Amino acid sequence: MSMYKEFVYIDDSGDPGLVKSSTSHFIIAAVLVTDQDNLNNLIVALDGFRAGLGWNELHELKFNSTKKSIIKNLLRFVQRFDFVAFAAVIDKTKMIAKPKLASRESLYHFTIKELLLKLDLSDAVVFIDGVAHKRQAERIRTYLRHELKKHGVSKYEIKFVDSRKNALIQLADIVAGSIARSYDKEKHDHNDYFNLLKSKVKEIYEVNP
Repeated sequence: MSMYKEFVYIDDSGDPGLVKSSTSHFIIAAVLVTDQDNLNNLIVALDGFRAGLGWNELHELKFNSTKKSIIKNLLRFVQRFDFVAFAAVIDKTKMIAKPKLASRESLYHFTIKELLLKLDLSDAVVFIDGVAHKRQAERIRTYLRHELKKHGVSKYEIKFVDSRKNALIQLADIVAGSIARSYDKEKHDHNDYFNLLKSKVKEIYEVNP
């Protein structure tokens, strides 16, 4: 039996850069599942969905590279399972320059921290894609430990995983991408994905650094 009550999977969309070529919005999304049985059911279902596509085990579901018809089918498919989604969104066009958030990494760290603070973590394990960049992963862990402690958040654990092998991280990517697309009004399908997802979205926090 798991010692955790909450299972949180984190991924992002857009980029945290502040140059002209950067995306206008940066999004960190979280998929939150309570209860080990709910988690197991969702993992089995997502693995089955992927298998139904004839994909090998390392073929990732990613919003930006997967056919949009598959994304829409996935969003319809997951409606029946028990999870909720959250997101923190930064509109970089409204940012006032702040030296501490001038780097991509600092803005990324800040946005994850803001989202986790909103989740009211208790006996939680937080999964973040990060095995490819171990030094960066450790900087994230150190930063979050320090910042969350200041707000009295201590009953959680952070684990870094390979998104290619983690179906829930892939679902978090789809959530983040669906929310990000809703801010891109120039895209003809900008509302299509969020409309399919919105019943699962508990809150979207517009964060102002």
